[in-house]
Amino acid sequence: MIRHLFILLPLVLLFGTAQAESLFDFEMKSLSGKDRQSMQQFAGKPVVLMFFEPQCSWCFRQVRTLNQLQEKCSGRFQPVAVGINGSRKDLLTEVRRLRPEFPAFLISAQLKSKIGEIAGTPYTLLSDEYGHPVSNLRGYIPSERLQSLLEQHLGFSCLG
Repeated sequence: MIRHLFILLPLVLLFGTAQAESLFDFEMKSLSGKDRQSMQQFAGKPVVLMFFEPQCSWCFRQVRTLNQLQEKCSGRFQPVAVGINGSRKDLLTEVRRLRPEFPAFLISAQLKSKIGEIAGTPYTLLSDEYGHPVSNLRGYIPSERLQSLLEQHLGFSCLG
């Protein structure tokens, strides 16, 4: 019971107020450039935020899974990598190692303050096309499970 509360706590903190914020309300620095980008650019598609940190072998597997699933689902959702717990230089090195086929950002102070401390990576936050969270999970999520979550919470299948 306590474990489930711990896992749901970031969602409650981020979106538990009467005027719930959307993930699209945040800006973050790109890890492929020096510019800040709004998450608003992903509006209209479900978003899978995958938080990673340097030297995370499970994050490497999660990125590989997201790369494959994004191709299989024909771009019906938008994966986004968000680096935490490391310097910009260390996170850039990690992005080069991970090779995501999707955008990677450095977590913003605003998003970090809303989500709070992330106890372990990979940490995945699934949101609908409006940026409102529908599920979050800690640890590696196999392709079949992630595909099932997309179907369950967002109502589409990657098979057709």
